[in-house]
Amino acid sequence: MSEPKKVACVERVMQQSSGLHRTMPIKSAVMVGVGGTLGTGLFLSSGDVLSTVGPWGAIILYIIGGFIAWLMTACLGEMSAAMPVSGAQQAYATEFCGPALGMTIGWVGWVGGATTISAQVVASAIIMRDVIPGSPTWLWIVVFALVMLGLNMLDAKLFGEISFWASTLKLLLVVAFIIVGAAMLFGGFGYDAAAVSHSAGEEKVTLLAMCGCILTSFYAYAGTEIIGSTAGELKDENKMGTTINLTIIVLLAVVLVCIAFVCMLLPADQADVLGSPFAYIFRNAGLDSAALVVNLIVLTSALTSGNYFVYESSRYLWSMAKFGQAPKFFATTNKKGVPVRALGISMICGMAAIVAEFVAPDTVYVFILYLIGGCNIFLYTVICASCYKFRKKYIADGGKVEDLKYKTPAFPLIPILGIIAFMLMLVATLVDPGERVGIIVCAILYLAIYIGCRIFVKKKGADAVKNVSV
Repeated sequence: MSEPKKVACVERVMQQSSGLHRTMPIKSAVMVGVGGTLGTGLFLSSGDVLSTVGPWGAIILYIIGGFIAWLMTACLGEMSAAMPVSGAQQAYATEFCGPALGMTIGWVGWVGGATTISAQVVASAIIMRDVIPGSPTWLWIVVFALVMLGLNMLDAKLFGEISFWASTLKLLLVVAFIIVGAAMLFGGFGYDAAAVSHSAGEEKVTLLAMCGCILTSFYAYAGTEIIGSTAGELKDENKMGTTINLTIIVLLAVVLVCIAFVCMLLPADQADVLGSPFAYIFRNAGLDSAALVVNLIVLTSALTSGNYFVYESSRYLWSMAKFGQAPKFFATTNKKGVPVRALGISMICGMAAIVAEFVAPDTVYVFILYLIGGCNIFLYTVICASCYKFRKKYIADGGKVEDLKYKTPAFPLIPILGIIAFMLMLVATLVDPGERVGIIVCAILYLAIYIGCRIFVKKKGADAVKNVSV
């Protein structure tokens, strides 16, 4: 069997993004994707969704969110399997949607990653306030930040191994919650009946309320794209398609099963964003010690998720530097292949959470969620558009579809559906005043970034931006 023909667009992306060490096993990469996604979006923010739209509304929203997440990962899978590089989204957008938009995606992705670090750190502080009343939140923020920095200084192989075991522990604890929850449904632990039979009031859930919560429910899947950032350090680059598939399957299963149990066990009028609905369930059953364990699970989830976003944001900045879209200073790696300079500045910017915590911890946390949601809508829309244009350019450059290691199902339907879905999500979020503010801030910020990138590209020239190598 003859070797697949080298395709120009694929070769350009691969050549530009070389430099990291391929030492991460597939199991570790999957757990980086799973661990980076499973965090406060599921264990903390789900309380806000449940309290607003009730159990059935919440279940419907998380199913819709999971389907939309799958649309995006199906598109990302085709590109990352063909071009397994770190900083994937930025590299793909640069090649297939133009240097200005690619550069914008890089900086928006980096801002979003750094903001997510802040969100997870703030959430961790909220949880620690519940676990140890009266403890100084600023101290926990500093401790957690130093731990994240230390873990990300490790080489890709060791970082992947630690990520694997941390995410495995998280999944085992989730399984334990499901087992206990199932026992509670059948009258165990003195629990009488499922909350789904006595939902938060008898009020009719409106379409307006559903639209206002779609972004928050989707936040449970936000971070799925982090699996693309492992592509440049995956030991067997030919397994990227398998890695993508395993990641989304595990995520969908965990999120939907957990949400189903939460909706059945917790009355919606007892849910909020000030504590984990998982912990509330155990407290209702009189299992206060179990509630403490759940809080520790949520804390671990928040910290591991934040840790993976430190990883992703540093790779974004490193990739931009390789493409000439950020200062060359950030393209440097140490002997372990870690982009230490990009890591350092990402961590510093992410620690804006310290200021946010002193200003208004609860309000800032919710606003950060909206800000991240706006970033995700923009980022994921461009991923779907890049996939559509990639397939067209791949064929135009002489590539054969049968040579692709992973193919987006029902092309071009899936990329088009993805774009439409994210645009509808954007419209839906505008009905909620709180989310509307976040989206408007995002729009202004991202437009300013795009204008700056357009000016930079025009001044330097498209070729200078696309073909810079360090």
